[in-house]
Amino acid sequence: MSTRLFLRLLGTTALVVTPVLAQFRVSGQATAEFVKSENGVSQYTIDEGRSTFAWRWDLFADAAVSDHVALLSNVRMLQDQVLHIDRLSIRVSDVASSGISVEAGQVDIPFGNLGDRRFPQQNPFFDLPLMNEHITTLCKTDYRLWVLFPGFAVSGNGVRLLDQGLYDLGIKAYGTAGIFGYEVALINGMISVTGTYSPNGMNVSGGLGKVLRLSVTPTMGLTLGFSYAFGPFMKDQYADSGSALFGEHPGDYPQQIASGDVDVEIGHLSVRGIGVYNRWQYMGGQNLDAISYSAEAQYTLTPRIYAAARVGGIQFSTINALVTSYNFRPAPFSGRWDDNVTRVELAAGYRIERNLLFKLCYEINNSYGISGNPMDNVLGIQTVLTF
Repeated sequence: MSTRLFLRLLGTTALVVTPVLAQFRVSGQATAEFVKSENGVSQYTIDEGRSTFAWRWDLFADAAVSDHVALLSNVRMLQDQVLHIDRLSIRVSDVASSGISVEAGQVDIPFGNLGDRRFPQQNPFFDLPLMNEHITTLCKTDYRLWVLFPGFAVSGNGVRLLDQGLYDLGIKAYGTAGIFGYEVALINGMISVTGTYSPNGMNVSGGLGKVLRLSVTPTMGLTLGFSYAFGPFMKDQYADSGSALFGEHPGDYPQQIASGDVDVEIGHLSVRGIGVYNRWQYMGGQNLDAISYSAEAQYTLTPRIYAAARVGGIQFSTINALVTSYNFRPAPFSGRWDDNVTRVELAAGYRIERNLLFKLCYEINNSYGISGNPMDNVLGIQTVLTF
């Protein structure tokens, strides 16, 4: 969806809503940051190791049309000065007094427990969890497996296990039943390659992704969740002779991904964890499997100061297959299809005022495999203003 169309939709909505209920709410977050990474050749190296200033802007605009109908939206802009529309959906709550709500459009995908921590104000760290950030050696341009040439992942051309903030075009229904919660969704893409980040946002895989999330809150301060998704993650490249999918249908190579998560709140301490098992079915009868995890803890020392730590990692399976080599010819390979990685993050935050947060974060990245362990630790300093 273009920026012009989005603004026209907001303008039209405002004209309709204002005479009826005048319930149009706008809020946002503005982030200014300084980043310094080491200069090793790695996908985690920012700006080739140069000291860098950057910024981010998030805007949330919601319109209540009636007691049960609302427009929900949030947009994001980075220093690339391109408007990213993350969410733009219509929600109908308590449909026919059933307790079920339905949301359609560009929705947030109900997978895992990332939640509002996708935004800088609610995220105690500088980045999202490693499983949302890491770019694998499976190249999303042609779906060749570049194990012998990991520079494709370094350059940002690989497929992620979880596609960053997880938004996509689709429809979802959700609700609660006592201590239980449920969400189901149909989306254009899949968890690893969502429509949000495809060139036009439309369905390019020939099938729909199916997502389910169940949660239970047995006692106050404790929530357990389970998520599962299934569907084609490769786009249709049947007629592209340069693609590994030439002559193949993407529906024959689905993604299966499941996760379990936990959220605990005890006084000033909050603990969150998630484990994910992902399987990509691939050519030649191979399965590209990965197990990832993330565990974090945050403790509020005073109303203004917090300290946090997070550890995450990804373990990749081994394969025996012909893979693309430097001269674009197939070569035999036996081993892990990507380097195992871990990340340790330390962070501290100081709330200068109620709406102004200062964060100091440090990431320690480690890779284990054929690519070695490049120098790619990252220092991040953020100031986040909410309005």
